[in-house]
Amino acid sequence: MKKAALISVSDRTALPGFAAKLQQLGYLLLCTSGSLAFLKEQGLEAQSIEQYTGQPEILDGRVKTLHPKIHAGLLARRDKPEHMRELEEHGIYPIELAVINLYPFLKNLESEAASDPQRMVELIDVGGPAMIRAAAKNGGSVYVVTDPADYPKVAEALEQRDSEAQLRLRRALAVKAFTLMAADNLAVAKYFSAKLEEHEDFPPVSGEVLVRADTLRYGENPHQSAALYREFNAGPSPWSQLSGKELSYNNLLDLDAVYRVISSFQQSKPFCAIIKHLNPCGAALAETVLGALEAAKLGDPRSHFGGIIGFNRPVDRAVAENIREDFAELVVAPDFSAEALDLLRKNKNLRIIKVMLSESGHSMELRSVAGGTLCQAGDQRISSVEEAQLVTSRGASPAELSDLQFAWNICAHVKSNAIVIVREHMVIGVGAGQMSRIDSVELAISKAQTHGHQIRGGVAASDAFFPFPDSIERLAAAGVRVVIATSGSKRDAESIRVAEQLGISLYFSADRHFRH
Repeated sequence: MKKAALISVSDRTALPGFAAKLQQLGYLLLCTSGSLAFLKEQGLEAQSIEQYTGQPEILDGRVKTLHPKIHAGLLARRDKPEHMRELEEHGIYPIELAVINLYPFLKNLESEAASDPQRMVELIDVGGPAMIRAAAKNGGSVYVVTDPADYPKVAEALEQRDSEAQLRLRRALAVKAFTLMAADNLAVAKYFSAKLEEHEDFPPVSGEVLVRADTLRYGENPHQSAALYREFNAGPSPWSQLSGKELSYNNLLDLDAVYRVISSFQQSKPFCAIIKHLNPCGAALAETVLGALEAAKLGDPRSHFGGIIGFNRPVDRAVAENIREDFAELVVAPDFSAEALDLLRKNKNLRIIKVMLSESGHSMELRSVAGGTLCQAGDQRISSVEEAQLVTSRGASPAELSDLQFAWNICAHVKSNAIVIVREHMVIGVGAGQMSRIDSVELAISKAQTHGHQIRGGVAASDAFFPFPDSIERLAAAGVRVVIATSGSKRDAESIRVAEQLGISLYFSADRHFRH
């Protein structure tokens, strides 16, 4: 009985070479009209589905492959003699390869077509998923090829005829096919559920189809297993590892934290942030990358050891030499000079990460909780201090406002309750994750004093409002002259009155940046 390969694709990348190889291996090519015309233009012979089934395409092409001769050829079990006899009795070819793409519904979600639900309806595939599902169900015998990137490995497997390797490949392709259909079905459901409630930020249906990108040695602790997943058909990763040990679960969390910080300073002067346990322990702006690194280390000379160092500019040799003076877990930057890479690679355990900075940040954030999943829009925009309301009579100087903006930007990346003290574009004290705001204030002041920093003339940022004026009093006593926070406390008036009495410039921001 002649063996057949079914071809129905909209993405014709690399198709001529793959189809020619199938013909060389003795496969009859059964094609839908578009694929048939394309292959004939390439000088390849094929048979149309219409000719094979005796059923013309109808309903403007909505029905063309939904036929027993197609689905029987895909679904017949090769290990059941009665199935194979039935195929022969009915003149049905056993289809050993199904080379199929879906209509480009997913690709058009970001196009002009997405504004027209009727156009999107016509991009909902029916015959393609039916054939893919049939072929994948029979993946023990049928190759279901949905991605042109898999053509070479399929051709190699067919030539080598290693039955065990072929079976492993068919099963892997079947999993990929089911994943593709899951992503396509979910995209359709999300699109049309959003149309039901067009003015809602969160439509009735949400979710992502995730595929494993890497397995990790363990999670936060050795007794926890872990893996990294990415969205199916996601674009390129914003980071790539150039050297060093494999990334751990905790490394990836810290990498994400430093990526968020340096991305928010993408358009500024050279900037360096040092992350420990998801919080900036040091951060600075300077005229050079080396100067920013030195200032960031100086901010907390004790805590930067073993940290994650991030830059918004490429790393050169001088910066690499400075990094090697201490122990760091990761170095993250948009690029590295050849000399810098050579130097940093001498530290075999140092993980070197090249990132593609993005101003857009995380558009949506998911977090698992008991009984469900929380979903929120990403905290993508940090307001300008120029938008803040000055609520005391004393206004800040231009230099103080510049420091205040820097402190406000950093504060948005510190775990709540968060207090950040800055002087001359250098973080000199951070209070993070404390149970009360005054605790965070006292911790930030203590850190600055411990390391001998001059607080007088500095500025402070608070990620949320002051519930009592005691935080203002402690900051003023330490020498802070300008403070930014959000409003909303029942005692805002008290905080304003105390700030006025102490000569503090108090600004109420236009936004809040709580990070639980």
